[in-house]
Amino acid sequence: MTLFTQILRTNRRSAMLTLWMAVVPLTISSLITFYALSHENLIQQFGQFMWALFFIASCLTMALAITPTTFIALLSGYFLGITAAPFVIIAYILASYLGYQLTHVVDNGHFIQTIKALPGGRGEKALRFLDGIQHNQFGLIVMARISPVLPFAIMNVLLPIAGVRLKAFLLAGTVGMLPRTLLFIWLGSQAQELRSLIEEGRSDFTAQLMFVVLLAISVFGLLYYGKRILNKYVEH
Repeated sequence: MTLFTQILRTNRRSAMLTLWMAVVPLTISSLITFYALSHENLIQQFGQFMWALFFIASCLTMALAITPTTFIALLSGYFLGITAAPFVIIAYILASYLGYQLTHVVDNGHFIQTIKALPGGRGEKALRFLDGIQHNQFGLIVMARISPVLPFAIMNVLLPIAGVRLKAFLLAGTVGMLPRTLLFIWLGSQAQELRSLIEEGRSDFTAQLMFVVLLAISVFGLLYYGKRILNKYVEH
């Protein structure tokens, strides 16, 4: 049995939670897309109460990986414009908090205990790597959140089980999420038709350039911290 298989088998609940958060958002967002396209005129008439319900519900759906965060940002931007930004950001923060707490309920420190219990000292390097993550957690979280391709919900699982603190998780996560959140809200606000926004993903050169820049920053940032952790905490 490989080390990975052994860890996976002894952390089935965390693995199932991660799988849920990878698969469910795609399915549910497709259903919401169908509804939004079919009832666009009705949604355009939503008042403050209905939008308040929408953002409250989005806190739960994003935390439980029922809807992708970028999807919420795009819809909010399309229907509300840039004025949606503070409401989306608050919803993201609350969703992050709920996701963090959910992971701790499901995992309850089991992943770390599994690493410690590995025989023959096989978990020693893994523990040192996790220790390095905890000592560099702010920068790592910012880089993980700023990436436009790393799923929000999966990071809600992987970062907490790695031992990052709640305060750093929320603060650094908010800092990292701001650029891509504003980007997708802006993309939504610039769309002329909901169908082209959701189904075709049309965007101009500026949006594509911003996407590439955010991706490059996150990739180089994660590589920097990964190398730093390996050199300082694992190889010595």
